[in-house]
This record gives sequence, C-alpha cells and structure tokens, in this order.
Amino acid sequence: MKPEINPLNLKESNRSNFARTLRRLATLSVVATYLLIFAGGLVRVSGAGMGCPDWPKCYGMWIPPTHASELKPPYDPVAFNATLTWIEYINRLIGVLVGLIILITFAYTAVRFLRTPKLFWSAFAATALVAFQGWLGKVVVKTDLNPFVVTLHLSLALIIVSVLIYLMLQAYAEERAHTAENRSKTPLTKYAAGLWLFAMMQLVLGTQVREKLEWLSRNFPLFTEAEWLAQVGWIGKLHGLTGIMLTALTWVVGYKMLMERKVTSGIAHSCMLTMMGLSLAEVVVGLSLVWVGIPAVMQVFHQWIASLYIGVAFALTVQSHAQSVAEESPAYLTHQATVSG
Repeated sequence: MKPEINPLNLKESNRSNFARTLRRLATLSVVATYLLIFAGGLVRVSGAGMGCPDWPKCYGMWIPPTHASELKPPYDPVAFNATLTWIEYINRLIGVLVGLIILITFAYTAVRFLRTPKLFWSAFAATALVAFQGWLGKVVVKTDLNPFVVTLHLSLALIIVSVLIYLMLQAYAEERAHTAENRSKTPLTKYAAGLWLFAMMQLVLGTQVREKLEWLSRNFPLFTEAEWLAQVGWIGKLHGLTGIMLTALTWVVGYKMLMERKVTSGIAHSCMLTMMGLSLAEVVVGLSLVWVGIPAVMQVFHQWIASLYIGVAFALTVQSHAQSVAEESPAYLTHQATVSG
C-alpha cells in the first residue's frame, strides 16, 4: 500500500523547486549584467563608443564590416576602424543576450509567481528598465557620447543590477521559506543602505573625473598623464578623499558587526567580508592610477570593482532588512517564546 501524499507538502515542495529555478535565472541575469558592465568599460577606455556610428545597425548593417572597402555611402572610410567597430558591436551583442536572459526570467516569474508581488514586480521592473536601457543606448550614440547620458547609462545599469539582486534574494527566501534559520536582530540595514548610497555617489563622481580626463586627452594630446591628472583639479582630489572615506567606513562597520557577532546570517556575513575586500582593492587600484599612470585595463577594473561593491552592498541591505522583518513577525516571536519556555 502506497503511503499517502500530503497535497499541502507537495504544493510547498513544488513552489520551493520553482523558486530555486527562479533564483538561478536571477543569478544568471546578475552575472550577465556585470559582464555587460565590464564590456561597457572596455568600450569606454578603448574609445570604441562610436565604433558603430548608428543604432541599432552598425554602419547600416546588421553584421558590421571588417574592412573600409565594405562601407557604403554616406559613411567615411577614413574614419573606419575595424577593431573599435567590433568592440562596440560585441558589446551590443552582449547587451542583447542580457536582455533575453532577463526577459526569460520575467516570463518564468509571470508563469510561476504571478500572485507573489515581490517576485513578479521586481522581475517586471528589471525587464522594463532593460528596455529603457536599450533605448538609452541609442541616445548615447545619437548624442555622440554626451557625458551626462553616458553617466545615466551606467547608473541605470547599476539600478538594474540592484533590482535583479533583490529578485534573486527574494527567490532564495521563497525557496527556503520553511527552513529559515533563526537570526538575531541587528542595526545592519541602515549601515548597509548608507554604504550603498555612498558608493553610488562615489561612482557618479568617478565618472565626472573620467569624463574630464577624456576631454583633456582629446584637447591636449601632448600633455603627459601626470599633467592630465593635475588639470583635473578639485573633483579628482574629492574623488580620492571620498574613496578612502568609503573604505574606512566599510571596515569600521564590518569590524564592528563581525566582532560583536551581529552578522549571523551566512549571506550577510559573506557580503560584509566581500565589501571589505572590494573597498580595499578599489583604493589600491585607484592609487595605482595616480602613481603608475592611467592604464586602460586599470581604469576598467576600477569602475568594475566599484560596481561589484554597489551590488554587494545592496544585497547586504536587502538581506539584513529581510532578516529584521522576519524577526519581528508573530511567527518568529511565537517560536522564540516556545524555545525559551
């Protein structure tokens, strides 16, 4: 005789499996978006931003040319650079791939979690923002790399990453809804949110420094890199100072939380340690840009490390907030009273 299967347990098991799949899709979306941010950094430092002078096609073609002889009017063969063209084209292909992954994630969420607002609306928001980001990419090209639009383009990419991280953590919480560990309440949420906001402001400030350096390199090509840095002025000094402040604050908060054992969540603990490591790496790379010069590879990693820090800080904010909310729920308090009794 077969044992009876509890329909409620079966439903919960299926929901947990669906949530696991969604978490994996969201994680893939996060990784793909960070790959796109890295590719965008390569485009910026290589000067390939206008490698394709039109959008969505490239030199009027869906597959760009490899030689100037393939160009058709009105494009100027003299201005054609195959390397820069294909760097930008590959960046666009990665962008399309990221958009498809996020669209698939949304479709899966709509099918399996239509009545779970935190999952559905975060997936919808990510998809809508990606669509807007694609349109903004067109504006970047049309405005010939307008500095404000380029900064907005990067900032929006980080907002998309943050939304996807939120979706990933919410899917993880849904997956482990019936096996969550008990946590101790911490004041970590406000600290993490403050570090995330500080890092976003620091990244925007960094883009202003980079834009001024690019302007100097175009208008004063005979200057040395040291002379370019000297001409950046107060905004460069402010960027360096706030970068050191962010690192110091990260380590103070991290040390305080870890030493006082206020970070008991495994995810929060990993996030805090990662932020401490990333903030230190960011300062080292930033100082190398001043002491060694301004090598292109270091510029890419400088921006990318800052982007990673922002994502991890947001994950810490979401995770610590969820932890505090769970601890204030009636179910948690009842469980604690039972254990203590």
